[in-house]
Amino acid sequence: MKQLLSALILAGAGFGAMAEPANRVVLVIDRINEVRNLPAALAESLGYFKEEGLLVTLTEGRDEVPTEQLLEDGRADASMAFYHHTIMSQVAGHASVSVIDLGISPALTLMVATRLKDQVKTVADLKGKKIFTGGANSGKTTTANWLMSHAGLGNNDFTRLPLQDRDKMAAALASGEADAIVAHEPDASYYQKTGAAVAIADITTPEGTKKSLGSLFPTTSVYMTEEYVKSHPDQVQHLVNALVKTLKFINSHKASEVWAALPKEIAGKDAKTYQEDLERDLPMFFTNGLLPEADAKMEFKVFTEFQPKYAGAKFEPTYTNKFVEAALKANRL
Repeated sequence: MKQLLSALILAGAGFGAMAEPANRVVLVIDRINEVRNLPAALAESLGYFKEEGLLVTLTEGRDEVPTEQLLEDGRADASMAFYHHTIMSQVAGHASVSVIDLGISPALTLMVATRLKDQVKTVADLKGKKIFTGGANSGKTTTANWLMSHAGLGNNDFTRLPLQDRDKMAAALASGEADAIVAHEPDASYYQKTGAAVAIADITTPEGTKKSLGSLFPTTSVYMTEEYVKSHPDQVQHLVNALVKTLKFINSHKASEVWAALPKEIAGKDAKTYQEDLERDLPMFFTNGLLPEADAKMEFKVFTEFQPKYAGAKFEPTYTNKFVEAALKANRL
């Protein structure tokens, strides 16, 4: 895919100087080859950005240059990442707005060490246990916090463990150094196949997410600075139009058909694993692009209550549905 290849070149060149056509949009993606971000590559591959008159460059995020900085100084126009990044950026002084919600689940599995399978039957049974969740702001940690909150447990009712090498985490689950883990595929299947852990909650489908969390979980979104949204409404609308059409494609095609429409570069060296993950995780995109307000409010509540440093954030400025609503009214989905 030409745009994808040019994006990777751009990322390697350190976001070098570019022309500034009116229809140009640089979209920074948090791990472009992850299934959770496939709508961007799919929209490009299907020609939806071009149909909307946009020149969209997809580029990988970089650890040494914070995305907020790229958005603030104009080197990037938008970011694709989990919705809660708008909360984080607001508190950091970089007001940003989600303009479309593409995902409504984190596509994760909660697993308990096999040695505890007869003792731990529900999330509430994890009280006092040690759980691999990752960084404080990660989707896995947010999921773990939400699971505990929905089960009636609090911030100090379990111990969060940082992620390690997969084999080391499997060994820790077996030895008792850890008791549970929140995992993506293909890791979840690995822990099950090796006998290290068994699944007790599937948080991928809309139904499974509601059962486990009590709500949907807005995840993959596209967000921009408030200033960009105000000053470039046409670009925002056309970008959202293309992504709404992409959701329509995902919702009306089988996983195998979505895979066939994707640029094969996106899977990297392990196409088989990517296909398997896509097959399982695709239900996270079974939505129309509107941010579900009640569910987002619950996510906001969990995120800010479990992380006091974000307690001063305000919910209303984190999103707008007006661009998706306009796309839907135009019979795009």
